[in-house]
Amino acid sequence: MEPEDNDHPIADATTTPDEGEETVSVYGPYPEGRDRVCCIVGIGASAGGLEALQRFFDNVPGESDLAYVVVQHLSPVHKSLMVDLLAKHTAMSVVQAADGMAVERNTVYLLPPAKHLSIEDGRLILTAKDAAGGMSLPIDIFFTALAKDQGPRALGVVLSGTGSDGTRGLLAIKSAGGFAAAQDPESAQFDGMPRSAIATGQVDVVKTADKLPGCLIEHAGRVLSRNLPVPAKPQERDNDPLAQIVAAIRSVTGVDFSHYKLATLLRRIERRMHTAGLDSMSDYAALLRRNSAETVSLYKEMLIGVTRFFRDEGAFASLADKVIPTLLAKRSPTDMVRVWVCGCATGEEAYSIAILFAEAQERMGRSFDVKIFATDIDQDSIEIASLGEYPRSIAEDVSHDRLTRYFSARGDHYLVSRDIRRMVVFAAHNIMRDPPFTKIDLVSCRNLLIYMDSPLQRKVLSLFQYALRQSGFLFLGTSETLGDLSAEFHVLDSRNKLFQSLRTGTHRLSRLLVPTVASPVHRHGDETMSQAQEEGAAIDEAISTLMRAYVPPSLLVNEQMNIMHVFGEASAILKVPPGEATLNVLKLLPSSVSMVVGTALTRAFRSGEEFALSNIPVKDREGLPAVSLRVKPFVARKTGRRFALIVLDPSAPALALPDSDFDFDTDTAERIRGLEQELVSRGENLQATIEELETANEELQATNEELLASNEELQSTNEELQSVNEELYSVNAEYQAKVEELTEVTNDLDNLLRSTEIGTVFLDSGMVIRRFTPAAARFINIIPRDVGRSISHLSTNIEYPDFLKDIERVFHNHNPVERHVPVRGDRWIQTRILPYLTEKNHVAGVVVTFVDVTAAKAAEHRLQTVLDSLPEHVAVIDSNGAITMVNHAWRMFGEKNGAPALDRCGPGTNYLDVCSAEDGTEGEDIARAVNDGLRRILSGDIEQFTIEYPCHSDTEERWFMMHACRLAGLSGGAVVSHIDITNRKLMELRASGRRNGLKKSGPFIAKDPAAGGAA
Repeated sequence: MEPEDNDHPIADATTTPDEGEETVSVYGPYPEGRDRVCCIVGIGASAGGLEALQRFFDNVPGESDLAYVVVQHLSPVHKSLMVDLLAKHTAMSVVQAADGMAVERNTVYLLPPAKHLSIEDGRLILTAKDAAGGMSLPIDIFFTALAKDQGPRALGVVLSGTGSDGTRGLLAIKSAGGFAAAQDPESAQFDGMPRSAIATGQVDVVKTADKLPGCLIEHAGRVLSRNLPVPAKPQERDNDPLAQIVAAIRSVTGVDFSHYKLATLLRRIERRMHTAGLDSMSDYAALLRRNSAETVSLYKEMLIGVTRFFRDEGAFASLADKVIPTLLAKRSPTDMVRVWVCGCATGEEAYSIAILFAEAQERMGRSFDVKIFATDIDQDSIEIASLGEYPRSIAEDVSHDRLTRYFSARGDHYLVSRDIRRMVVFAAHNIMRDPPFTKIDLVSCRNLLIYMDSPLQRKVLSLFQYALRQSGFLFLGTSETLGDLSAEFHVLDSRNKLFQSLRTGTHRLSRLLVPTVASPVHRHGDETMSQAQEEGAAIDEAISTLMRAYVPPSLLVNEQMNIMHVFGEASAILKVPPGEATLNVLKLLPSSVSMVVGTALTRAFRSGEEFALSNIPVKDREGLPAVSLRVKPFVARKTGRRFALIVLDPSAPALALPDSDFDFDTDTAERIRGLEQELVSRGENLQATIEELETANEELQATNEELLASNEELQSTNEELQSVNEELYSVNAEYQAKVEELTEVTNDLDNLLRSTEIGTVFLDSGMVIRRFTPAAARFINIIPRDVGRSISHLSTNIEYPDFLKDIERVFHNHNPVERHVPVRGDRWIQTRILPYLTEKNHVAGVVVTFVDVTAAKAAEHRLQTVLDSLPEHVAVIDSNGAITMVNHAWRMFGEKNGAPALDRCGPGTNYLDVCSAEDGTEGEDIARAVNDGLRRILSGDIEQFTIEYPCHSDTEERWFMMHACRLAGLSGGAVVSHIDITNRKLMELRASGRRNGLKKSGPFIAKDPAAGGAA
């Protein structure tokens, strides 16, 4: 991993490599209308996440000045209850996200079912979830969008859940300068998601759910309040704290970041300062000098590599169409295609290119030797890439067909196939310090140059040109340009940054290896290089002459005994046999010598020791009676392959055979030939057996591939089931919480009904008992086993003949019925029958309540007794003027004056109507005055009212005084009394001498004589 962020949001916005150095942050202000910047917290949770979310929000203050967006794995077919469940654990507003909704502080937004959530310009964007789209990763989708939209103001939290959703999103947030946190796996119900995030090494905080809010609020406070100055370049000021920080990294890791782009460098340092709790860059530089572990952490922060398979799909499509076919078109199967992927991070890009080469070879029906050198500065990333294991989330970037053909499922990961892995060689390499590869056909370096300053960019591009063959290809990131080297390349695809080299870069080698000097020195250097090349050619010619003159015939062979190189003049001893052409040394040497050479080579390769033998007779080469043999084995340092050097010296004097070190006769030769023939026969039999085994192996391989395909199908089904299981687990957790809540409500209601001692019976539409309270058993003979029985089957203790009829009547007409009925044992109860209403006001049954009103009845009886003892005519009216109670004197007066049934003056009649008179009738004025006075009392305008009026009968003269007094209280009403004042009036009339005879008058005789008793 070179100093890069392989998926940095800034990279997508950069137009030239030199932009963005003057400011620390490139992100614009938050949407207009906000008094200050608001950080947005993205929270990802899956199975077991409800409990973690509740603990999290229990510890979030109502005025945290942050916005929270909760993304869960929700079932698309079940209604989510999260709004109600989380609202009880926070004072903030909890709402379900809607498309286009602006994000505001101190608000919690929840993902709706069957939707994916993203954010753009501070507004939430909802898209429909593809039901047939396979694995769904809603947390990664939102976190990635949040990182791109909010940059350093993005905060990501991963809570309980299975799988790896959220991991890539957290890396995107970190890459954008944001803050990443995860729940402590030990405290999570399901630790898959937190462990996957923590394994990246990029999580800033790992704590329990209840401790995370404090860390987030503290970090957000630093982000909102910090305004770091932009210091000068590190190399310009020796005492600058930034230069000290760069020097500390260089001393611990050996990597120099002085040419790293300043804006990104400051952003990385600021993020580590936040984590360390420091506000001063000088203090942080001092921390690095005494804490090497923090220096390593900062170094790792610089090397965040967020990459993925086939990133920028259009660019890889262009590479597959315009570059790879051209590279393979004119290549022989043995001619190696060399590719260099610089800054490969964790290897996704290198494997993507390898897959493109494999697909191209399959289309062409030919096999080529393709070698991809993938390099990175970070050894940890190289080790991850070498394993070739990636999480299940790569299914978002790799098509199902490619997953099936080039990957195999292993647990929660995908493993790159062996054929693809054989193409790629991973190695640690520092492009700023180490020499480049050579003879490269394709160099891929994407989104690395944008983090370097201009001088380093020019150097790296020159290295790439030097590494490329003539007509080689260069593949850059979409935001990178060639700069000064534009004239050296032909543009294949300007949008996807594909270039073809016009010539090799060897002429620029001196610029890469020696300092740049003035032009005359360059010309002198060119003359010196030309002279050096001429002298080297002369030296090579001299060495060749010496070898021909003095070096005996020598053969360089490999372990397969094939000749790799011939030194000296060996034509006298080597002879090409008839038949198929071969380089096997045993077939090119004389038969008498080849047997000895074969034995010597076998011994030398086995023991690793030198072998020598002299005076070996040569029978089938004229002029060469004997040779001396030396076999010296050795191992190549770089590749580890074994070779041997065979020295055949014919210069030794010819000696008689008896004096030779080697004894050879005809019988022995014949015996050896027989053994060789037998060996050849056995070899042929062995070859036939091998071919049979290969055939069987191919059949087994085909069977294995079928099993692998079946296994992948089962694995895919298992993934879908796992996803459904997570969704159902979330739904079950919500329902479980709702059940607990309803249980608490039921317990509260049961205790309420029990404490009030109100007998209650719930009936369904068929008058079947659903439930009842214990107090109901005092009025109906009911026991717990009667639940489910019709109430008509039970006897009662109340004198209520129309009980069942009233229940049916209420169910049909929906009008409540209230009765006061006696109970056995001189008790009274108030029976109320009401309709049972559902949420939509649908009548689903009847509720019957029994309230003991014996005490109220006794009080009412005592009050009636008191009223009956009064000689005045007394009546009590309610706020509407209706008579509710009269005393004995009132009744007797009514009966005496012709109203025995009290139709117009008894309880239930309206007294205001009684005290009204038609126009033109006798007593009209008195009636109007009485009616007006009563209305004013009932409305609260006056407290009492008094009037005297005559009420004569046919036999006597009578006068009454009516006195009305307002009743205090919520119900209102009045007490009306009529006092007989006839004696006083007669005395007054006698005294005044104005008695002239009987005359009927007053409001009580206006309509009916009996009405007078009701006055």
